[in-house]
Amino acid sequence: MLRVICCYCGKEIRTKPSELDGVSHGVCEACLPLMVRELGQPMQDYLDEMEAPVLVVQDNARVISANAAARKLMSREEVEICGDLAGEVIGCRHSREPGGCGSTKHCRSCAIRQCVTHTLETGEPCRKTAYADIGIFNGDRRVRFLIETEKVNAFVRLTIHDVREADGQGPG
Repeated sequence: MLRVICCYCGKEIRTKPSELDGVSHGVCEACLPLMVRELGQPMQDYLDEMEAPVLVVQDNARVISANAAARKLMSREEVEICGDLAGEVIGCRHSREPGGCGSTKHCRSCAIRQCVTHTLETGEPCRKTAYADIGIFNGDRRVRFLIETEKVNAFVRLTIHDVREADGQGPG
């Protein structure tokens, strides 16, 4: 069972059946205006204060914002990230195949795409282990990470946790 708790007031926002037990955090609708008013800072500053890498995406997993931790992880500036698809931002080698990110046979099983689409369509958060074949200068390497999505208005906050080299196990 996955419990979603408002990180501002502590109220339970929702509970949903999930293969992962635990707690996810979001902001309830009642607290959102109050939180924004009290923060008194631009949304980018708010995102940059988050320790975990965060991408804000819209339909089709197109990135509209990235916090400082995400930019550092990707070794890219925000101007280079915004407007790209999530697979392009993380360096997925399949995003360089004909058709690009979202159009290859591998994209149907992409955990990032599945979670973002699920959250956009249902409004429900998603937590999932993802694997990506990251293209680097001396070849590709498989990376494993935990992703978490939360719907915020018409966008999805995609948080990336626990990035590490994959052990060769897991889906493509």
